[in-house]
Amino acid sequence: MSNPRLLESTSPYLQAHAANPVEWYAWNDEALARARDEDRPILLSIGYAACHWCHVMARESFSDPDIAAVMNRHFINIKVDREERPDLDKTFQTAHALLNQRGGGWPLTAFLNPDDLTPFFIGTYFPPEPRFGMPGFAELLERVHGVYREKRDQTRDQGMAVHRALSATPPGSSDPPQASVVDAARARLEGSLDDKHGGLGGAPKFPQLPMLDFLLDEAAARGDDGYGRLDHTVAALLDGGLFDHLDGGIFRYCVDADWTIPHFEKMLVDNAQLPDILSRFVLLGGGSADRRAVVELLLERSIDHFLERMRLADGTFAASLDADTRGEEGATYLWTPVEAREVLEAAGLDADRIDGFLSAYGLEHPANFEGKWHLAAIRRVQSVEEVRPVAEPVRRVLLARRDARPQPRRDDKSLLGLNALLATGLLRAGTRLGRDDWTNRGLDLLDRLVPATTVVADLPTGSFDGRPSVPAFLDDLALLLEAQAEAFFRVPQAERLARIEEIIGTITERFSDPSGAFRLSHAGHDAPVAELVVFTDDAQPAGNAVLADALARLGYALGRTDWLDIAEAIFKAAAGSIDRAPQVHTRLLAALRRFHQPGTVVVIKAREMRAWQTAIATLRRRDITVIASGSDDVLPDKPLPRAGYGLAYICRGTACLPPESDPDKLLLQFA
Repeated sequence: MSNPRLLESTSPYLQAHAANPVEWYAWNDEALARARDEDRPILLSIGYAACHWCHVMARESFSDPDIAAVMNRHFINIKVDREERPDLDKTFQTAHALLNQRGGGWPLTAFLNPDDLTPFFIGTYFPPEPRFGMPGFAELLERVHGVYREKRDQTRDQGMAVHRALSATPPGSSDPPQASVVDAARARLEGSLDDKHGGLGGAPKFPQLPMLDFLLDEAAARGDDGYGRLDHTVAALLDGGLFDHLDGGIFRYCVDADWTIPHFEKMLVDNAQLPDILSRFVLLGGGSADRRAVVELLLERSIDHFLERMRLADGTFAASLDADTRGEEGATYLWTPVEAREVLEAAGLDADRIDGFLSAYGLEHPANFEGKWHLAAIRRVQSVEEVRPVAEPVRRVLLARRDARPQPRRDDKSLLGLNALLATGLLRAGTRLGRDDWTNRGLDLLDRLVPATTVVADLPTGSFDGRPSVPAFLDDLALLLEAQAEAFFRVPQAERLARIEEIIGTITERFSDPSGAFRLSHAGHDAPVAELVVFTDDAQPAGNAVLADALARLGYALGRTDWLDIAEAIFKAAAGSIDRAPQVHTRLLAALRRFHQPGTVVVIKAREMRAWQTAIATLRRRDITVIASGSDDVLPDKPLPRAGYGLAYICRGTACLPPESDPDKLLLQFA
């Protein structure tokens, strides 16, 4: 019998657990009140729809009637989708690190005191029977129940100690950190680059896109040509098994150091960052033709194929594709040499092309995943210019066969923050690479996310099947602000500026913390640690970091010193956290660099823009912010000339050069 509490959820992940014999609740007042009233600890299970090991634990333990009976007898069981409740996930992942002195992961399994919701024991995946050096889950449940009944004071004391640690904000500073902190973090991260295989660190190998973005930022600031270690890292992402060579996009991470075998989930959080990062990489070293050709082709496959596969009926994008297909990890993506050859021969491809593909992508080597083959280039390269994407005739034929197989489930939640992150990426990539179609998609996505009649304060963190979930979090609104800023820089309308002001007003009203930074959640979320302030990145950049960056860019561009003051307050509040571990604050450090060394902004005021179009496109392709307006509704301190071509103002930080009236002379100033 299905659990109606989960069937009514706005999370497909929770709905998938409705048939479990476990008496699951969502995180809500009913569940928390029952735990208090019955004095039963809470068993909190956090996961997400595409998570392979979440599915394993669901099959092994949550579907087992005997284990479910123990769970139902001793605990109030709450299931949480980490993408809907990032506040709960961040809280208890951090608690896991405090209690176990190592990182957590998913599924996260936490046991909470019912009166104050503090954790007294936390783990991740547990097998049903003892193995892998771990206790069986049924045995663990009995042990935890016994500890709670017999050592109540200890569980409460431990829980409160964790709560105090989570609520404490590292000491701030009366001044923002200096740019030298950024230099030190860059040096440390560059020291962790893998010179043999590319990327950061060892196995398991994550793309760590916020860190890569930071290193690309720093390379651009120093004028590095991009070849060498960063070039090797980007080539590894595109050439190995992390990249889907048929449909585009990347998988979540690789289990090995040499980027061959991934965990097969595909997440919007990763793929939303690809357009920005890869297009920025093209700009390094002046954007060589070969590098541009490779990146644009692979981005085109990711945007025009994989992301279109993720598009929902409302024009926004789904959260993820599952790692498993019918309970088998990666089944959709795997090949045998016989099948691949038969498909290509049936399509009429010549023998040399077929043999070349089978050899290049490992199908003439031993199987690399459970008796089958996952496509990864055998000849790994050191530079993006050497990457050889699968030829289009081969790709098209193999993808058609793959699409005829059973497909992984898609999590059809539309998440506000991640869609805004994608909109930003599409706007930036479209501008840098001269792809107006991508720029227009970014604008369209942003306007679908927040239609003109929508009140920002009413926005949910996501929706499913037209039903909104919980209110938006700081990260959602910070990413939305960044996307609106990018849109405004390209289409500087008074209405979009008003939306920017509305977002900033909502953030400062709902999420402000006495430290000067901003909390992840607000009172309407009923979070167990309401004071949680986050400065560190994970798979996506931290909300405080994105907010500070967007406010600084907007503040300098529009002369809004009040927004610069808010950004500076965030940097001051984060000083202690940055000092302890600068390398995990990459987006905040990138924002700090731009705060201390602001980029150039060109404001063009003209009644007719045709004469300026070449200059506008040229500067934007070089990542220079250009605000081109034919109205005094925007930047009235730089008035619209009554005659002539118009005027261009070149500004850096709070200082501007004398205005320029000739588009060609404007470009000469950037030669």
